[in-house]
Amino acid sequence: MDRMEAFRILASADRQLVLHELVEADDPTRIGAISRQVAARRHRTPPQRIDEEKVERARVRLIHSHLPRLREQELIDVDRDENEISLADSDSTTQLFDAANELDSWPPDDLLEHPARRR
Repeated sequence: MDRMEAFRILASADRQLVLHELVEADDPTRIGAISRQVAARRHRTPPQRIDEEKVERARVRLIHSHLPRLREQELIDVDRDENEISLADSDSTTQLFDAANELDSWPPDDLLEHPARRR
């Protein structure tokens, strides 16, 4: 993956949040759980209080746009039988995180805190 493509991947807040969740999880994660986290962070609402409609919209965006792009770039592995995703162990993943370290917005700190956690 070249640097420009890495920055294109990181241009999406949803993709940044997915990647961050996968780094934090360090294990395969169900797509539904990632969808809930992405929706909660985007709407700055605790995951247990996020509206199911917002979770479903996030899931649709992930399934139809962001996850295929991440998979195409060999950044994630998808287990369709288990409905889980995980970070791929690939050169592309290393290159992406090298590029991410150059950004002031990685990890996406402004979206990582829920209002209840702010001090």
